[in-house]
Amino acid sequence: MLDEQFYTASYSTVGILLYVLCAYKTRAWISERIPSLLLMAGAAASSGTGFLSAAPSVYRKISEAAGISNLATFVVYASITITCACYLMMVLLWSTSATASNALKRSTETDRLPFTLKRVVPAYGFALAAMAVLFFSTDLPAGEKPLSFDTSFTDAPKIVAFLMIYQVGYCVALWSMAFVMWRYTWRIKDRKLLTSVYPIAFGCTITGLYGPLKIIAIIGTMRGYEMEELSNVVAPACPTFGGTIIAAGWSYGGLRSRFRRYQEYRALKELWVTVTQADPGLILRTHVPRSDWGQTLTAVRRAGEIRDGQLALRPWTSQRIVDTARRIAEEEDLRPSEREALAAAASLRAALYALRNNEPPEVPCQILPGTDVAPHAERSHLMAVGRFLHTPLTDKVLEEAR
Repeated sequence: MLDEQFYTASYSTVGILLYVLCAYKTRAWISERIPSLLLMAGAAASSGTGFLSAAPSVYRKISEAAGISNLATFVVYASITITCACYLMMVLLWSTSATASNALKRSTETDRLPFTLKRVVPAYGFALAAMAVLFFSTDLPAGEKPLSFDTSFTDAPKIVAFLMIYQVGYCVALWSMAFVMWRYTWRIKDRKLLTSVYPIAFGCTITGLYGPLKIIAIIGTMRGYEMEELSNVVAPACPTFGGTIIAAGWSYGGLRSRFRRYQEYRALKELWVTVTQADPGLILRTHVPRSDWGQTLTAVRRAGEIRDGQLALRPWTSQRIVDTARRIAEEEDLRPSEREALAAAASLRAALYALRNNEPPEVPCQILPGTDVAPHAERSHLMAVGRFLHTPLTDKVLEEAR
């Protein structure tokens, strides 16, 4: 009974976490409309159902309510088979788009989706139908087997066939996903992206061990060997731990991306507020949009309005301040991008001071620092300007330039 309590607690916890992941990925799909995000949500929902149904206390209630012996086994295995179908479709979609930008992912995955559905849905649909026929055509004896079903009915040929179809479909999907993820660990150079890919690859490998271990246990039991420990303890531990690692990898990638966008949005706020003092006509809502699309769009608008404010301050920007900032930046051995950011921050503060006191510079700056930044690096530059805006180094520049 203690074992059942442990499995009830662990399976229920993993199942609830997977439902939370499903909600998060569904929200991400609503924002991005990338097909693989919807498949992640579907995989999380179906595997969450499988884990909750496999919890011994829930398992018994399902079978008792329906009046069918061990019905929960079919519910669990059907749910996980749907998860496997989602995994395999993601593998086919990711074969070309895993490292692409969101816009390219959306286009590429949408184009490949019909092909993917034709390849996976009929095969796994047929497998589900065959599993249903084999399971419900067998008259199982009374007595629930929430932890030992696979080795309890090896004398029933239809149940053995039911289990083998499930395990083959499971192995194909999980090992395909593991193969693709490990392959991407060699191809992806972005270390931050690898922090998501490695857990998924490692988790799929651990989870994929469940199928071979169960097949060994079933065949061993049929031949008269004692396989209870392998089937009931070792094998179930693989998807429990592996599934948790996969969910962590999926969640970390999404949360990291969202947190980065949020930081970008907030980092521009102080600089934007400073610039609007020069041109009060620049008005942007200060609240952070909830959607990823809204944050990205508003960050783009904010960056554009900061540039407009800098141009409005150009007549008040001193060339002496810019030269002093570049000299000090070189003395401090800052990177080239940081040197321009320091010059922009110092010149901005000095220009606002000159504007307030109506003290135009003797030699205005004709080319503002940072204006030659490449378009794709503009927001990164402005974020760096915001970080330098109120720092001791910027104070030092202003003090020496006076």
